[in-house]
Amino acid sequence: MRGLTKLDFHKLLEPEIRGILLDLIVFFLNLTLMIVLTRLTKNLVNDAETDISAKAVIGLYFAGLFLLQPLGPILKRWSFHQESKFDTNSPAGCLLGGFMFFYLVMMFLISSTATIILTTEVIYEPGEGGEIGTVLIMLGFVWSILNTVLIYRYFVRPKKPPRWKFLTTHQAAVLGDICMFLNVISLQILWNNLTTAESFWQQTLSTPLGRPGSLTDILGRFIVIGVLALLVYFPGRIFYLAEDRGRKIAWITILLANLPLLLRAVFSAPR
Repeated sequence: MRGLTKLDFHKLLEPEIRGILLDLIVFFLNLTLMIVLTRLTKNLVNDAETDISAKAVIGLYFAGLFLLQPLGPILKRWSFHQESKFDTNSPAGCLLGGFMFFYLVMMFLISSTATIILTTEVIYEPGEGGEIGTVLIMLGFVWSILNTVLIYRYFVRPKKPPRWKFLTTHQAAVLGDICMFLNVISLQILWNNLTTAESFWQQTLSTPLGRPGSLTDILGRFIVIGVLALLVYFPGRIFYLAEDRGRKIAWITILLANLPLLLRAVFSAPR
C-alpha cells in the first residue's frame, strides 16, 4: 500500500503509479462502457457477413492494433529510463526472453488476422488474392519481429539521447502513455468480444469441470478464463510493472481490472 495511503486524483497522475491508473480505468470500462462497446462491435461483426465497409473497419481495427503496439514504448523509452533503474540483467529482466516469444506470437496472430480479413473479404472476393495475401502475411511476420525488437529495446537502457529531441520531452512520454492505454483498451475490446463467442465456450468447456452450475464448474471456469485474461492483459500492462516497484497493490488492481469481465464471463457462460 506504500505510496497510495493518501490516494487522490493528482497522485494517480504521477508516473510511478501510472500502471495503477491504467488498471482503474480498465476496471471502470469493464464495469460500464465495455458492455456497450462489446455490443456495438458484435453488431459490426454480424454486419460484416454482408457489408464490405464493416469488413474493412474490422480489418483496419486489427491493422491499427498491430501498428499501435510499438508506438507507446518508442515514445516513452527515454523518460522511462530516466525515472527507473530497471536492468535487463536483473531477475525480472531475465524473464523478458519468454515474454518476447509470447509477444511475437501475439503480433503474428494479429497481423495474419488483419491481412486475411483485408485481402480475402475486403480487397478481393473470397477465393481470390491468395498470392498477395501470402506475401502480406510474410511481411506481417517480418513486421512482428521488428515490433518485438522495438518493444524489447524499451527495457534496454539507452546509451545516448535519441536523435529526435522530441522523444526526450515530457510530451513524448504523455503520448506514449496514451498509446499504451489505447493498446490495452483495444485488446480488452477484442477479449470481451471473444468471451461472447459460442466457439470460445465450446473450446473452454470442452474439458470436464464438474456438473454444470456446480461449485467446481464455476471455479474451474474462473481459473481457465482468468489465466487467459491475464495473458491478454499482461502484454500491454508489463511496461508499467517495472514502475510499480514491488507495490503489492499493483497486483490487486490488475486483478480488479479484469474482475468484471471474469465474473460476467463465468456466470453468463452456457450451462
